Amino acid sequence: MKRLQTPLIHTSVVVLLVVSPLLAWTGVMDALTVADQGMAARSEVYRDAQRAMDSKDWEQAEDLFGQVAAEGGDEADAALYWLAYAQFKRGRATSALQTLDRLERLYPESTWIDDAKALAAEAGEGSGSRGPGDAGDDELKIYALNSLMHVSSERAVPVLEEFLQGDHSLELKEKALFVLSQSGSPRAREILVEIAKGQQQPELAMQAIEYLGLSGGRETGQLLQEIYNSTTDHEIKEQALEAMMLGDQTELVLAAARGEQDLKLRAAAVELLGVMGATDELRELYKSESSVEVKEEILEALFIAGDVETLAEVARSEQNRELRLEAIEGLGLVGSEKSSAVLASIYESDPNRSVKEQVLEAYFIQSNHQALIDIVRSEEDRELRKEALEYLSLMGSDEAVEFLLQAIEE
Repeated sequence: MKRLQTPLIHTSVVVLLVVSPLLAWTGVMDALTVADQGMAARSEVYRDAQRAMDSKDWEQAEDLFGQVAAEGGDEADAALYWLAYAQFKRGRATSALQTLDRLERLYPESTWIDDAKALAAEAGEGSGSRGPGDAGDDELKIYALNSLMHVSSERAVPVLEEFLQGDHSLELKEKALFVLSQSGSPRAREILVEIAKGQQQPELAMQAIEYLGLSGGRETGQLLQEIYNSTTDHEIKEQALEAMMLGDQTELVLAAARGEQDLKLRAAAVELLGVMGATDELRELYKSESSVEVKEEILEALFIAGDVETLAEVARSEQNRELRLEAIEGLGLVGSEKSSAVLASIYESDPNRSVKEQVLEAYFIQSNHQALIDIVRSEEDRELRKEALEYLSLMGSDEAVEFLLQAIEE
């Protein structure tokens, strides 16, 4: 435990001065040497913050430790702990708990974690002066339960279950649900599933579904599919799809993209396939899909997945003009050298004016000033050259500006 190390040094100095002047002088020198060695390794702002702590200037300590924590680095975890301590001393228990939670999330291996748990326990003991049902008390309780979960989930889970059934704000219940979701206890899992299915605490169903998705596994996939199939609530279905994505349940998301009757839900499933990088599945889905709207969503998902090959194939061979243009736009959004080469090939080989115009727009989206400059130099069509010049004027890059000045001079 590192807490109160500096105050203890100062207390020792006072005692030594009272006992014996000579002994005191020797003790003072030793104590200050140790303190200076520890402080010397710290930044100037950290040392100023510690001095503010010694003076019990909690407000200044909070400000300075906050600066150190925001900068990151080797001092950040210690600064977060002392920031929480200063906040607690100022009576800002809720802020202190949030800071301690941040410390545990960002630096789970920090040597300050044990001190943080002790501070949470102390804060809980000192919260009796607050009114009954105070939100700060509840947050302290949740934080204490989170600490207890790491030691004895069998004792924490029943308390969390009771808390979820109590008269608390939705925000606090969501925090309690998160703590519950971190437990490996079978009962915690049962509660999470019951809430996800809407059997209790329906206002927490969306959050519970997300936590289920994060847990992954085949059994979870079956539960999510069951939830998806058993409800008519559009939002719950979308949340179940997102949870399938979080759990890497590609087959389940693909099944919804293929078989769902609701076009919006099908589109949502298609987009999630793009996020998952399921290019093979999207490619096959595009070939078998009949809805133009859904095909547009598939092209967008292919762009999200960065599938240049399929976008190029559609841009070259798709019979539907709008879909071809959508694919060309997707190539522009990908923004790679490979997609730029495909765009150049399409511009040279396709006589369709609207296709050429879409390629120019794709170059603009890519910020590909060189391709636009090449077109201005080589294109015989005056209107297309003019359009390319207009895109260059909007880009504002040094190369584009230089070329435009040169064009004016010529």
